[in-house]
Amino acid sequence: MTRDHIMQTIIEIIQEVMPEADCSGLQDTDTPFSDIIEMDSLDFLDVVMALQKRYSIEIKDTELTNLKDMKHSLDFLEAKLG
Repeated sequence: MTRDHIMQTIIEIIQEVMPEADCSGLQDTDTPFSDIIEMDSLDFLDVVMALQKRYSIEIKDTELTNLKDMKHSLDFLEAKLG
């Protein structure tokens, strides 16, 4: 699975969870999601749960900080998905 494919999946999930969000500014950067699309903690958890379901993986509470922005999310999911 490529980094671009994972990024597209993350964006698709965010758009499903937050249909009002403008995801056009999401890039492979370390700018927190909450600064770009005003994602609150409940939206964040919904995105995490959807990622777990989509990829059939478990994301532990201690790993949630790895998903705070696109760059770290991609790094984390690339490693997790192997």
